[in-house]
Amino acid sequence: MTAATYSVTTVGQRFRPSLYAQDPHSPQNQEPATTSVSSVGFVPRNATSVSPGGTESDPASARITELRSVSVDSLTPCVLQPRLNISMRLVAELADSMEAGRHQPLIEVEPLADQPGRYQIVCGEQRWRAARQAGLREVTVRVLPPLSHRERLGKQLEENRLRSNLDVVEEGAAILRMKTLADISIAERLLREANVAFEPLDSRRITDRDDFQRHLTGLKRLLIDSGVHVVRIADQIQCGPLSPWRETERALGISEAARKQKVGVLRLPPELQEEVRQLPAEHAIQISRLSDREQQEELVRQASELTHRQVRAAVDRLRSDPRLGVDQVLAVEAIQTGGADPLGFERQLAILADLSRQLVRRLSLLRSRLEPEQRSQVRALLVDLRRQTEEFE
Repeated sequence: MTAATYSVTTVGQRFRPSLYAQDPHSPQNQEPATTSVSSVGFVPRNATSVSPGGTESDPASARITELRSVSVDSLTPCVLQPRLNISMRLVAELADSMEAGRHQPLIEVEPLADQPGRYQIVCGEQRWRAARQAGLREVTVRVLPPLSHRERLGKQLEENRLRSNLDVVEEGAAILRMKTLADISIAERLLREANVAFEPLDSRRITDRDDFQRHLTGLKRLLIDSGVHVVRIADQIQCGPLSPWRETERALGISEAARKQKVGVLRLPPELQEEVRQLPAEHAIQISRLSDREQQEELVRQASELTHRQVRAAVDRLRSDPRLGVDQVLAVEAIQTGGADPLGFERQLAILADLSRQLVRRLSLLRSRLEPEQRSQVRALLVDLRRQTEEFE
């Protein structure tokens, strides 16, 4: 990124040019990442909100909650939850378990301020749907105190990580929203410190995911109009940087490379984003590195039959020579590898043999070093391994 030349007009701060010569918020400004990173689950840490006064509020988990039995009909889903696709197969399985009395759902909710006696689901929408399908009239809920948008999103990301990972598009959108919420917190604090009137996010009824970005855009406009936290870039006054990306990465427990890859998938056109949801995350990440729409579409069409190595090699070739077509680069790759499948049986068998040798060698080294309690833990693992191998037979 080329460093911008500008003069600075700030309130009590000075900024480095390289931090905001472009808007880091936009997926279009996310540089393609080429490092291969496996699907990363979210581990939100320190995902506390910043209050308008600028101090961090207590995490919701540290406040008082209560268990309560409520009517199934008194619950309503959170329209802003990060998961976009509900697994109807899982809902049906949960419903069968509930009907048989094997599963008692516990759902985390928060009260709806404008609807007494009704609650918004924070975590557990699939369990709620299953309870309705099973014909349950009441469910047990954990009633949380009212949450900030950032606290709610943090809890939902952790819930999805523990139960079923989001797809790569949902992950990218959730990362971007967490960054937006962090920016909003800082922008609102700056406006309050400058005594500029504005409508806080928590006082608005948000029903659309795009409302967060629209709210942030409005706050930035107020900052610029008030001459607060602004910079001049190429004779234009712009809002200075707010929350650095590293804060969002730290809060979610992900690396910079993983963040760039997941958010980079949002560069794909919306219709292609829907299609890549069905592909392995690595396939989607690699395809998003392409800028040509036709190449993206063609590679998405064939990707389900390709290994990750083949997809990555095809993308590398297409980026180095955009004149080539997808079929051409895939044909060249097949010739160069002799049509060998890196995931073929012979290769897999060799990997299994190597893993078996490593296991035997590791057990031999540990046998004389472990305490009785430690040995029992290892035996439990081996019992589970024996069960898995018997099921394979």
